[in-house]
Amino acid sequence: MTTKERIKKLVILNQIKMNTKNKNNLHFWEIALVFFILKIIEMQFKFSDGHTYMYMAKAVLEGMIPYRDFFFASPPLQIYIIAFGKILVGNEIILLNLIPIFATIGSSFFIFKFMQKKFGEIEGLVASTLYLFSFLVLLTTDYSTGIHLTTFFILGMIYFIEIDKPFIAGIFASFALLTRLYAPFPIAGALIYLFIYKKKDILKFIVGAITFFIPLSLFFEIISNGNYLNQIFFFRLNLISGIGLSKIAVSQFFIIGDLILVIGSILWIVFDKEKKKLALPLITTIFSIFLYIIYSDIYYLYFGLIIGPLAIFTTKLIFKFKSYKNFNKLLAFLIILLVIINSIIYIANYATASNIPFHKEISSFVKENSSEGDTIYGSFEITPLVSLESERALAGNIIDTNPKNIMTKEFEIGEIIEKIKGVKFIIVKATLLESGELVGFDASTPSEFIQNNCTLVKEYPVVKDLSYSNIILVFDCK
Repeated sequence: MTTKERIKKLVILNQIKMNTKNKNNLHFWEIALVFFILKIIEMQFKFSDGHTYMYMAKAVLEGMIPYRDFFFASPPLQIYIIAFGKILVGNEIILLNLIPIFATIGSSFFIFKFMQKKFGEIEGLVASTLYLFSFLVLLTTDYSTGIHLTTFFILGMIYFIEIDKPFIAGIFASFALLTRLYAPFPIAGALIYLFIYKKKDILKFIVGAITFFIPLSLFFEIISNGNYLNQIFFFRLNLISGIGLSKIAVSQFFIIGDLILVIGSILWIVFDKEKKKLALPLITTIFSIFLYIIYSDIYYLYFGLIIGPLAIFTTKLIFKFKSYKNFNKLLAFLIILLVIINSIIYIANYATASNIPFHKEISSFVKENSSEGDTIYGSFEITPLVSLESERALAGNIIDTNPKNIMTKEFEIGEIIEKIKGVKFIIVKATLLESGELVGFDASTPSEFIQNNCTLVKEYPVVKDLSYSNIILVFDCK
């Protein structure tokens, strides 16, 4: 073969490789589009703290400062991202539920590019698909919680460390720290990885990490008169001591839901002899697991920190068998089957769970039976949504009425009653027993105040709530 023929052959092979790469990039976006369509079809308002963040976003657009003008138990970036989203969507606040969906697609893109660089195009497609259609991701992307943005920044950090861009990786770490306080765990894992394998990159990573985190944290600490650190850190310390859901029950739900990814990852850890190739996601995962061990206030969605790496590990295990006959066909069949099964389970059992079909009715009632200056108060899972739709402010700027704020003594119920004096409507969740008795009011419900000052005017049955409440009550207060 002449030199000219060799060059021609190399050009052809390179062209084929580029065409394959472009084809797989297209396939990634096709898969992401399927996920996007599924989530759009099922997008509804649900009982959640997502409405709390929407209201906080509105508050900052009106000039309020978190930690100074209202209580917020997390770093600030999420509500400012939602505020930017609200500028774009205006009063169509349902569209703010696109933020976790877009963040999740972005996370899957980082997984795709990471695996593409490490192992190949098909590995990238498989890992990103396993992530997008994991049981956890399908269940937790219905509303904003903070985990999706945090995961996006953490996976971005991992990707940029992998491609030797430590400063940019540090900036992503900084954004993660400014979103949720569980971010330090995987970031600590990344630092350990850099110390072991890429010492020369540590300084650039740290500089990137403090570029935004330190100045913005100092700004909020100063402008809030010291409340910033109290609310995002010391308040969280109170939650370590036993307040929260059963860790065993939450862990079981996660393991059962994504059993394939859990088992696949365990088998990979046990049998793969090249774990060093995935040392970065492995170490960050180990450090994320420390969070689940030491922190008692664990929610299911917190496992979102490790579901991406689990998809990566499982993919690596799967491709141990790529030399087998008909591997590609069998793999495609099994991936499609998993996507269909998880999607069906999600649609049949969880897509409509905790929906609020009557939110417009409550909002209209509140608006029609109150004046512009009137205020409302109630459950954090629905009242901020009613406030946004009815254009009635939340009493005393008490936006986050999570009962844990009372249980940890962050607020006293007497303090809340003092702030909500003059409130027009109080909206609460409860459980109506067959005997007719109302129970299940959470710690933030001022029961005595309601009894002495308010009249029950509306009630709405809740058909399928994951917290097992079955009724919404609206009280008109003097």
